[in-house]
Amino acid sequence: MATIRERRPGVWEVRVFTGRDAAGRPVQTSRTVRGTKRDAMRLAASFDSRSATRSGARTVSDILNAWVEVNQEVWAESTRRDQEGRVAKVLADPIASVPVACFGVADVERWHARMRRTGVGETAIRSRNAALRAALAQAVRWEWIPTNPAAGARLRQPKRTPREGMGIEELRAAIVAAREIDPAAGVALRLAAVAGLRRAELAALRWDDLDGDRLTVDKAVELVRTS
Repeated sequence: MATIRERRPGVWEVRVFTGRDAAGRPVQTSRTVRGTKRDAMRLAASFDSRSATRSGARTVSDILNAWVEVNQEVWAESTRRDQEGRVAKVLADPIASVPVACFGVADVERWHARMRRTGVGETAIRSRNAALRAALAQAVRWEWIPTNPAAGARLRQPKRTPREGMGIEELRAAIVAAREIDPAAGVALRLAAVAGLRRAELAALRWDDLDGDRLTVDKAVELVRTS
């Protein structure tokens, strides 16, 4: 965006960012306007219009490729491989050809929905979105774009069908079947059903937790060893 500064009465300086040099330093150009502030604002508006035209020539794919190019030498090998794979998936989607001048949050959220429709898993969606978000953040730092649409996009969670609990007869059959495989498995399933223990809690139990033939869980549930 162009900036305006009044150097002295009737003399205005209009400055605008035009890119970066070979060393990555920002480059600006300035023009002096003699007249009113409205004259300076008119010149600033023309600068902004030309700047928007330049950004409009870039696409999302340009931003992603620039991000990989800048970072691939500093990424660890595994990180580089993962990020390049994620970027390749994004580049294969129509979102890659969208001009950044008209790229917004709606485009990102439609991309999320499109991936879900084609069967992409939630973990993959999040990792690809993270790569796009990082690339867009770099573009903001470079002043290629004013804002990061991926930062404002909402990653919605799909509805999940609640799991139904097992019936009493089903539970008994499962415990019997588990016991035939391994007696400890039958005990573990019985503990899980009666005490609501999780896998980590079941794995942490030891036979020396027994008090005689009784195992007390949370001081509320007691199981008697019958073998």
